[in-house]
Amino acid sequence: DMLAGKKHLGISTYLVFISFLFLPVSSFTLTMGLLKVGVPKNWEDSKKNLSYIRNAGVRQFISTYNRVKDLRGDELLWGDEIEYGVFHVDPTTKKVRLSLRAKEIMDELNRKESENKQVVEGCNWVPEYGAWMVEATPNRPYTGFTTDLLRVERNMRLRRKRILTALNENEIAPTISAFPMIGAQGEDGSVPAVPVGGPRTQSDYIGDGIINPHPRFGTLTANIRERRGSKVNIKVPLFRDVNTPEFKDFEASPLGEIDGCCGDSQQLWRYGKGDASQEKYGSDFVIVGCSKSSRDEEVEEAS
Repeated sequence: DMLAGKKHLGISTYLVFISFLFLPVSSFTLTMGLLKVGVPKNWEDSKKNLSYIRNAGVRQFISTYNRVKDLRGDELLWGDEIEYGVFHVDPTTKKVRLSLRAKEIMDELNRKESENKQVVEGCNWVPEYGAWMVEATPNRPYTGFTTDLLRVERNMRLRRKRILTALNENEIAPTISAFPMIGAQGEDGSVPAVPVGGPRTQSDYIGDGIINPHPRFGTLTANIRERRGSKVNIKVPLFRDVNTPEFKDFEASPLGEIDGCCGDSQQLWRYGKGDASQEKYGSDFVIVGCSKSSRDEEVEEAS
């Protein structure tokens, strides 16, 4: 769903990235990663421009391709990125919460980087979707020389050392992109605490406050929901079994109710939009598939 939403909303970033790939610039001046601050359009306003954006994107790609297609022996530039999650660990209860200081940390680190530009090996700190996420890259790309392979681990260690200098007491920053407890702790899941829900996500589990304050991310979230026509459904299908407490008192479906199904159906939590059983069973349950196959029926008939 996130990728589907980005298909239209991230076109401009995609086009800039395509151009960035072919820029004939020095490895000592190229900044890796690009995210401009602007005023993104909401879904309704952007729809009237989608055709133009698609056509312009194709024209720009063809123009760029024709400009660089005959280049030979161009310098190979490449890099890596690491994503840190900033968390607060309660010293008494050991409870781990999101620390929503990513922008503050990123701004501090980039300020220090700019004050030490004379140092050849440095880091670049860029925003990510979550207000607890910090993404880091080398300040200059690696090249095609084998000696640059030795820079990779060295720069990764440098990034780790530098982000540790910006953390508060009781904060940690492991290199993970997902927080296992996100959405399970309610308003007590972050520092500072933020209320669940909001106009952007309209979520039942998380609050808009945990999204990065950069305007792109909040608009992206709202536009995905508006484009889908419903909130993103994250419920995980739950297999119906005698040992599944949620199905203990749920009435079984009548045999033969589902066309093309043997009637011995599985019962799953509703997983997506447009399920045939939504109107009859509501948004909590959905009939999906069979627990018996046609081969099972053939075996039973033969016996």
